[in-house]
Amino acid sequence: MESLQCASCGNELSVPLRLVELPAGPHWSLLDHHHVNPPRLQPGTYAIDAAVYGRDQVVNTFVLSPGDVRGTRFVHDLVQVGCWSLVAWNPCVACEKCCALVASRTDDCDVAQETRFYPSMVVLTTCDDKAGIIPDPFALIADWDNEAPDTRRYGWVPKPVRQRPELTATRWSGRDVKSDLYRDDPPA
Repeated sequence: MESLQCASCGNELSVPLRLVELPAGPHWSLLDHHHVNPPRLQPGTYAIDAAVYGRDQVVNTFVLSPGDVRGTRFVHDLVQVGCWSLVAWNPCVACEKCCALVASRTDDCDVAQETRFYPSMVVLTTCDDKAGIIPDPFALIADWDNEAPDTRRYGWVPKPVRQRPELTATRWSGRDVKSDLYRDDPPA
């Protein structure tokens, strides 16, 4: 496993990553003009793109999923916006520590999300190869991806909603409205 560091100051710029072949990107049917598109690479992976990229005609850029990037910030004066979000023609992501321009970010319409680090600005370092080093950031809420159980009994009713017992709902009509409105339990 490797990680990217700033060539100027040594700041960590990524989580530990595994090298993979650069995929063609998500299928066109998954890309949308009005919503956030999926990343080009899976989390915890990176690829090296040998093709010419950007206005500076840079080759061998390191392509990462935006969620794997750490220790950076946007330089808002250099950000270029396409239809509704970032286009990556110029570097616009700087090292948080030394402010050196290290990468560009893409997440505009009809393209997959990606962050491209410029090879002259970063150093690839080897990390310990530990099993399960990248914890799933959504492990605690992963069950929310599962459909709620079907609790319908008779005829057609709206699609069931996942019950959230930790949230307390307040009734707004019916008997004893005042006692339900002014309760001493903590807010949801």
